[in-house]
Amino acid sequence: MANTRSMPFFDALPAWIGGKRRLAPLIFALCVEELPRERWCDTVLLDPFSGGGAVSLYAKAQGFRVVASDVAERSAVIARALVANSHVRLQRDDILSLFDEPAAGYPRVAGRYVPTVFSEAQAEWIDRALAVADRRGEPARSLLLLVVIKLVLRLFPMSLPTATDAHRAATGDFDGISPRRLGHYLKSRELLTPEGVWALAEEVNSGVFGGCGEARKGDAAEMIQSVPADIVYLDPPYPGTTGYDKAYAVLDALLGDERPPSREPGLDELLDAAAAAALVVLSYGGPTVTLDTLTAIVDRHRPVRRALAIPYTHLRSVATEEKNAKNREYLVLAGR
Repeated sequence: MANTRSMPFFDALPAWIGGKRRLAPLIFALCVEELPRERWCDTVLLDPFSGGGAVSLYAKAQGFRVVASDVAERSAVIARALVANSHVRLQRDDILSLFDEPAAGYPRVAGRYVPTVFSEAQAEWIDRALAVADRRGEPARSLLLLVVIKLVLRLFPMSLPTATDAHRAATGDFDGISPRRLGHYLKSRELLTPEGVWALAEEVNSGVFGGCGEARKGDAAEMIQSVPADIVYLDPPYPGTTGYDKAYAVLDALLGDERPPSREPGLDELLDAAAAAALVVLSYGGPTVTLDTLTAIVDRHRPVRRALAIPYTHLRSVATEEKNAKNREYLVLAGR
């Protein structure tokens, strides 16, 4: 697996469940086998489950023309800030505005989560920052919102606002928090300062570079059918696993994206929708799937060129040793 530290633009992305930072170099190494690198600059890649943005941003860095899309606003923010934006970076004054602009009249969204998730001081700052961001035009708005997203996730162990001891940290009941997590909560206090937030802004700025990208938002199957793409990268929800909506419900609420549960398109439906694309790259997994069954499904729609099973752990610190040892990510490259 490639060393992602050699790709500093990944620092711009928030920590994300199911993120593909480590997998992205391998995905595009497979693409080389079917599409020479010199043709990438004329190739449109559609990422309709863009999620945390790793594959879309990596594809942009490799010269592809990228369309990043997702049904979730949290993912659309990342796409607008980094994939569709190639020039605008945050300045110190942008960050100071999150502390200095008048606070009167802004909506109290984060305040609804005091003290179950945030402390009063955290909620007040987050609500102010969201209001300031919403007064900006794009891409500055999404850049500032991405800073807020990164900050909110960094407040919690494993970047999960669903942390069961968040209310203890918010109310100062530190005796009820394990020593390892306590250190995280104490250190996170340093984030809510101009220097702490500027450090996050510099991370976001590292993901702004020249290239060709678009950000869209919508249903994956509909996006695949409406966007003419040479390569479609599919990373749909895996069967038998917990979705991300519950883990990120607070984040969605902060962004005004409290959507009702939506229908998840099936793998056959997605592959049918991608029939016009020259290549489909699929990453998949889950406890109910094997590489053989996955390959058979894809092969019903288009010829499989390569199929790999890769050891790939998620949330290593909370998963059992046995589960970490068994976890696999499947990669399938299919032509037509």
